Amino acid sequence: MTQLAKVILKTTSGDEFTCSVHYERSSGIVRLPGRLHDLVEAAEDADERHVLVLLEGGFQYPLAREGETEYRVERSSAVRRGFWQEVKMSIAAPTKDQRLQYGRFVHTLSATAIIGMAGFLAGKPGWTLDSIVSVINLLVAAVVLFAVGAVLSKGEK
Repeated sequence: MTQLAKVILKTTSGDEFTCSVHYERSSGIVRLPGRLHDLVEAAEDADERHVLVLLEGGFQYPLAREGETEYRVERSSAVRRGFWQEVKMSIAAPTKDQRLQYGRFVHTLSATAIIGMAGFLAGKPGWTLDSIVSVINLLVAAVVLFAVGAVLSKGEK
């Protein structure tokens, strides 16, 4: 039975194309549409290295050419990052959306520091050196967290 699947073409020139393809799961055969086939041919004509991968269930399966527009799924070469690798990548090289979410979270922490400072000011009957230092620390934390959140929420131009 044929189903639709997602295939990514990556070339050494930095191009990356995503396309829906016909995928016969039982035989492991992928049939490329004409548009994607033309892109593969253009990459080969320009002597560019390229790779085609099928995305399925969180795995990336490389495709090996079988015919003119037919490719076989290489299930033995499946690539999937583990949980800890995903955590490392989300911290070391976050996506634009992740940076935006991190920025929102840090802005929330900044607001929490301001609310904590206000509660601290309202709840202290007398002032000591420790209470003044605590208020200043909360204010500095709020300003720094706000700045970090602004940088993370900046996005791309």
